[in-house]
Amino acid sequence: MPVNSMPSWFGFLRIKADLAMTFIDVARNHFRPEHSARSLGNARKALAEIQRCLMKPTDYSGLSENEIVFLEHRCTDIKSALGVFVPAKRL
Repeated sequence: MPVNSMPSWFGFLRIKADLAMTFIDVARNHFRPEHSARSLGNARKALAEIQRCLMKPTDYSGLSENEIVFLEHRCTDIKSALGVFVPAKRL
């Protein structure tokens, strides 16, 4: 990467979206409610960060229209996963 180039905000935000989904999956597997709550909190923080960036896409190294659409879809997926979250049950 050239010295003066900016890092890819899209790559960073895509990783954030992946992490949010991973936190939700991890929360489903926790048997202790406090651990699930922490993982879900991390997923919500990642979602909030992505949404903040989408509010001002030109401030974040000029996200393209396709990148914005992709991230909006991922936010919808994350919100849906949070909305239908069912914790693990002990056997």
